[in-house]
Amino acid sequence: MKRKVIVTALAGIFFTPAAALAASDAMGDIDVYGRLDANLESVKNDRAAGATTLNRLMTNASRLGVRGSKGVGGALNVIYQLEAGFDLNGSANNGLATTRNSHVGLKGGFGTVFLGNWDTPYFVSHDPVELFGNTTVATGVNLTGRVANAASVANPIANFNNHQKTVVQYWSPSVGGFQAKVAYAPDNNKTLLQNQTVLSMSATYENDMFYGAYGFESHKDGSFAGQADQANRLVGAYKVAGALVSLTYERLKVGTSAASSASRNGIELAGKYKFGASTIGAVYSRAGDLGGAANTGASQYSLRYGYDLGSDTEVYGFYTSLTNKAAATYNFKDGAVAGAAGSRLSGFGIGIAHNF
Repeated sequence: MKRKVIVTALAGIFFTPAAALAASDAMGDIDVYGRLDANLESVKNDRAAGATTLNRLMTNASRLGVRGSKGVGGALNVIYQLEAGFDLNGSANNGLATTRNSHVGLKGGFGTVFLGNWDTPYFVSHDPVELFGNTTVATGVNLTGRVANAASVANPIANFNNHQKTVVQYWSPSVGGFQAKVAYAPDNNKTLLQNQTVLSMSATYENDMFYGAYGFESHKDGSFAGQADQANRLVGAYKVAGALVSLTYERLKVGTSAASSASRNGIELAGKYKFGASTIGAVYSRAGDLGGAANTGASQYSLRYGYDLGSDTEVYGFYTSLTNKAAATYNFKDGAVAGAAGSRLSGFGIGIAHNF
């Protein structure tokens, strides 16, 4: 619901209608929005050090936000958003808020520029073909955009799926379906030996039947000082009559020491089909071996079914299986069921999601 409407209604109780409308107009356009998403799941790692199976309740990027815009002269508008994530089961920070996409900036004929904490252009270039909203153990970003080997399971060598802190972004206007985005994040904790800046960019094209994207991202002094972790990505999707089929290819390069680096290729094939109130979907992703290190890749497939209970609510179920090669240590992105190299992970669950 538009916050502006709420303000107008409340002001009308205490003031004249003219005064109420003036108070509303002074605030500009404001939206209060959110998403509540929780699922009960069972996850398993066949080589876990402790319990191999974990049953748990997860709240998948549940959030509450306020966003708005206000004209400040001519075609220029100030824009803003404050978004907080909430853990519905109270297991993190007693369920209190964590900062999600939040910014303040300007929007006009030149495009949009803002400062704050926001998903990188590289990360969001994959969003139109992501079937799990970058959440749950079934998401493709367990492999896509990550390199996990030779680091702890929960903290991979490199991760390009980020809400980037301390970032300034520019988005061009959309012209004939084409749009460019670029982001730069300085290192607020720069030292004489390390300067971990981030540069991310994307170029996208979309119409009713096709989506295409190229993304690039560089993390200076990323895995090792003196080395830049880099990612390149191509995404293509075909959309028709409730169906989507997509292919993502990426090449990631990460530092393996202060003087060397290694690369790996990856692919993701995804598809979904909506019929009536039901939607079915499937994703297959594969991370190749890292450089010359044999058996350091992994593969994952996920299946999903959703049923709409109206336009804002869905009940859903999913299954996923992630298989590491003998020397690989990829895991579900929360790392809760860590295991030895070569492990196979699986999970299934049911949940409900509501947008407002």
